[in-house]
Amino acid sequence: MTLQAALERLVEAEFAHRDVHELALGVMEEGRLTHACRGHWQGRPVDAQTPFLIASTSKLFITTMLFQLADEGRLGLDDALERFFPGELEGLHVWEGQDLTRQLTLRHLLSHSSGLPDYFEGKRRDGSTLAGELLAGQDRAYGLSEVLHWARDEMRPAFAPGARAFYSDTNFYLLSEVVARAGGEDLDAALARRICAPLGLEQTAFFRPGMAALPLRNGAQVVEIPLALASMPGDGGAVSNLADLAAFTRAFFDGRLFSKAFLEQLPPWRRVFFPLRAGLGVLRFGVPRWLPPFRRDLEFIGHSGISGTVAFCYPARGRIIVGTVNQLQGRSRPYRLMMKAAMA
Repeated sequence: MTLQAALERLVEAEFAHRDVHELALGVMEEGRLTHACRGHWQGRPVDAQTPFLIASTSKLFITTMLFQLADEGRLGLDDALERFFPGELEGLHVWEGQDLTRQLTLRHLLSHSSGLPDYFEGKRRDGSTLAGELLAGQDRAYGLSEVLHWARDEMRPAFAPGARAFYSDTNFYLLSEVVARAGGEDLDAALARRICAPLGLEQTAFFRPGMAALPLRNGAQVVEIPLALASMPGDGGAVSNLADLAAFTRAFFDGRLFSKAFLEQLPPWRRVFFPLRAGLGVLRFGVPRWLPPFRRDLEFIGHSGISGTVAFCYPARGRIIVGTVNQLQGRSRPYRLMMKAAMA
């Protein structure tokens, strides 16, 4: 069976499942993208050019631009976070009665080892979460002051900086601000100049209200949160398509956008939640050999998003696997599909 036929078969089977309305899956080998898609958008079949929200996969763009800024000498990954927020962060990380904010470095945030709470899914003092409010239809815009307030005043750190790993959108919200401040240009301009233009990406950008993309789905419900999506560009608010995302992910792991030395710094891998581990700006998805399909080489490095998006390198076969099931429910669904595509 050809790869094209295998992907078509996988996508057809997945599309038959409940609450799958749009689906795109692609495998890039030797610079060639093979893909299969299902669903319709704006009266046309979904294809490799159809834009969709990539959620936390957006973090790969921030990682790339931080590596570039480090190459240019504008920052160092071991720089103190406080350097870029003079007088703004006091009391952000208080652990066992001590303010450890000055110990936070960019590397801590990139590797999710800062211990900072997650402003997006973390519980506030009253038990509410921003994610819960948004899914309940309470769309809202927010900025740095709100994120700092939630993380500093409404939540508590998980541990001292560097102790272990805890996945937190707060890390990449702050790193997005670092990119803008250190680079001297807003994130939209930085993404366009530093990544999209060199790679010829035509439909990749940080979301802004009115931007066309597949409707984000939560089961049968369409989630309309344009104000929030525009407020979280670097930690979860980018839009791309299958072709762009594959080209970018290939360039990332080929080291074509920054010094290849950074690829050697991606480990060590720290567990965030089974079976994901965090490295330097990326996630490692590794399947234990005692779980089906009992393969020793099922290891993927890249990133995923809550929208059902994956953008990973499968080193064992040199494949780039990208796709979306465009669905907030069933978070394991895109990973299972990715594993099947890896073995196709």
